[in-house]
Amino acid sequence: MNSGRLHEQVDAPAEGRVAVGGGTVCKHCGSHFVVSPERDSFCCAGCEYVHRLITGQKLDRFYDLRRGSSAPVRAVVFQPRDYRWLDGLVRMAEVEAAKSGTEETRLDLDLQGVSCVGCVWLIEKLFREHPGGRSVLVNATLGRVSLSWTRGACDVTGFARELQQFGYLVGPASKQIKRESGGLILRLGLCAAFAMNAMLFSLPPYLGMEADFPFARLFVFLSFLFASASVAVGGTYFFGRSWRALRRGVVHIDLPISLGLIVAYAGSIFAWSQRAEGFLYFDFVATFTFLMLVGRWTQLAAVERNRNRLLGLNQDLPPVDLIDDDAEDSGAAGHRAVTSKPASALVSGDRFTIGPGQVVPVTASLLGPGAASVGMDWISGESEARAVAPGQLVESGAINLGGQAIRLEAMENWGTSLLARLFAVKPPSEWRNRTMERIIRTYLTLVVFVAVVGGVAWQWTTGDITVTLQVVVSVLVVSCPCAIGVTLPLIDELAVARSRHAGVFVRSDDLWGRLQRVRKVIFDKTGTLTLESLVLRDPKVLAGLTPAARSALGVLVETSRHPVAVCLREALMASGWVGREDRRAVRHAVSEVIGQGLEWTDEAGLRWRLGRPAWAGTGVGSERVDTVLGCDGVTISGFRTGEEVRDDAVEAVEGLKRRGLDVFILSGDRREKVSAMATRLGLPAEAAQAEMTPEGKAEWVKEMDRGNTLMIGDGANDVMAFAAAACRGTPAIDRGLLEHRSDFYFLGRGIGGIVKLIDAAAARRRATIEVIAFAISYNAIVVGVSLAGWMSPLLAAILMPASALVTLAMAAWRMRRV
Repeated sequence: MNSGRLHEQVDAPAEGRVAVGGGTVCKHCGSHFVVSPERDSFCCAGCEYVHRLITGQKLDRFYDLRRGSSAPVRAVVFQPRDYRWLDGLVRMAEVEAAKSGTEETRLDLDLQGVSCVGCVWLIEKLFREHPGGRSVLVNATLGRVSLSWTRGACDVTGFARELQQFGYLVGPASKQIKRESGGLILRLGLCAAFAMNAMLFSLPPYLGMEADFPFARLFVFLSFLFASASVAVGGTYFFGRSWRALRRGVVHIDLPISLGLIVAYAGSIFAWSQRAEGFLYFDFVATFTFLMLVGRWTQLAAVERNRNRLLGLNQDLPPVDLIDDDAEDSGAAGHRAVTSKPASALVSGDRFTIGPGQVVPVTASLLGPGAASVGMDWISGESEARAVAPGQLVESGAINLGGQAIRLEAMENWGTSLLARLFAVKPPSEWRNRTMERIIRTYLTLVVFVAVVGGVAWQWTTGDITVTLQVVVSVLVVSCPCAIGVTLPLIDELAVARSRHAGVFVRSDDLWGRLQRVRKVIFDKTGTLTLESLVLRDPKVLAGLTPAARSALGVLVETSRHPVAVCLREALMASGWVGREDRRAVRHAVSEVIGQGLEWTDEAGLRWRLGRPAWAGTGVGSERVDTVLGCDGVTISGFRTGEEVRDDAVEAVEGLKRRGLDVFILSGDRREKVSAMATRLGLPAEAAQAEMTPEGKAEWVKEMDRGNTLMIGDGANDVMAFAAAACRGTPAIDRGLLEHRSDFYFLGRGIGGIVKLIDAAAARRRATIEVIAFAISYNAIVVGVSLAGWMSPLLAAILMPASALVTLAMAAWRMRRV
């Protein structure tokens, strides 16, 4: 394939590409995108391809069931994936079913790509049409799918491949689902019932029931019982979290919540023992517990949904096949049993093979007999293929782009390899919001001080311990952060929802505090500022191909992993080509001439080539063509491919700079390409760093970071820089590495969602300040009322939800303007 001239078009705008009407909505996913002459109905080739499948197979009900927009499909439908792991899981499941004497076989898998009820319907519909399939249960919240089929009668791997064609990926059920919000649902439901009953039995005294009413003491006892149940079921959640935080030296928002619950509950029990029924806060305890749980569940649920949309983290590379030198020397290589070895067990001197599309675990020497084509975009950011001759080194992290396995000899142990070092980098530990800790600490100190002073003053003037305790308890109760405990989680949820609407999915519940401190935004280049794969500059050229040429081109690119072949395959499939169904059989295999291109001979004996113009054919029509399709030495068509800057990259960078943020490019790609990107984005030369190693990226970020950096990357070479940055995000969700180390991920063709994320963080900060200011004013008033001895359980029961409603309205108004 021709990779020598691709760099000439990197970051140069596509010729003739202009916005038409400023943008539109994708017909498949509903996402907004910038319209161009080449693409006016779909945001990406993946969405166009899936839309053709859905309408072609009469599955249009998917669009009737879909609500709102979903994630763009992107290139996932075009990428060859290795499903040998699934074959192994299916065999194990069927063996277990046979041992138990049942025909029904079950298997749970992680699922990625589900966003609405239409997705669930589509997956169930596809599985029901597979012979042997019994049932499928999709849990969109957890990102799981449970399959049931008749043993030996269902092609489960074929179903997985079909799902990929529609934009859904499955993986081993390795996702560590920690659904704290799921555990809260039961507590929330029980506490809702307890709160309603506590209010029910507390209401008669507020309405005038006398203390000597026959059922008065029973009502008080029932209120106490339901308040106790609320504390046992809901309060212990906050008690445990507060205690664990204090043991780590952290002052958490759960601490004032816990203090308020304990004081209100214990004070009410004391007042009850003194027969001071007018000082009972049992209904307050139950209602406050319920509201705090509502706030906490709201905060956690949205983030967990975004986490569970992804496949589980799986950093284990496939095992490698060792080369048996004795068998090769004896000529018995074709009859020997293959010996496999885990990639993590490789040592220097091991001779092994790496199949097509697999990653080279350690730096190794190519054994031959021929050259190999490898990709370095995952490690260095280079988008072109690199030709490696026998005897030359293949770096750790390189990907075999050829159609055949390559033979290698390890030059290092796994433990010293680049991939091992990258995989060993741990995600950053949980961030502490020390500013909020200081606020909470000051708040608690002030409230306790006021309560104690007020209690001492009342005891000095009245000498009545019951009245004194009532004042102390009322101060501590009404100053509970009810409005903050309910409203701040809602603000977070609204910020998450606004970001999700812009195509950004927040994974870390502590992101917002860090994000508001960001002053430097650092982008990787390849796959981050550019699209994940090369693009065909003029897709209309495919329409001019004859059926024979179109079929030949499909054969040549169908299984190749070369970047140019992948680009042409995506364009073909988006235009309606469906792969092997376009041809009856392929008698001759496609061969690759490393550094030149792909070659195939059809049934009529015609030799088709795709690659460098001088090699593939003669009579090239334009010097701007970098890849040629030729037949028997005659050029049939020429193609221009190249990297494509994301649709809104220029506008997004300008938007970040207008918000006072410094923007940088940190890339392992060649200097001229990175400089061209900086020029395109209007960045100064010193803001673009090129040809950087993973370690170099990390050191650069460490020097720049003052707790105020945001790193955006997509490759394994960004792992170390991720760990050094204060915040981190990625557009790559198909590789199982960075997405689980990121605070957020974003989808689609643009990066404008990052600007929306920054705006959401700013709006959240303003809303938080407004809510806290209101809470301070509110507390000053109600604490004054309590110190005056005017506070009662009835008044507290009214003020608590009223303050929460006011702050909720304030937050909704502020976040609506994002």
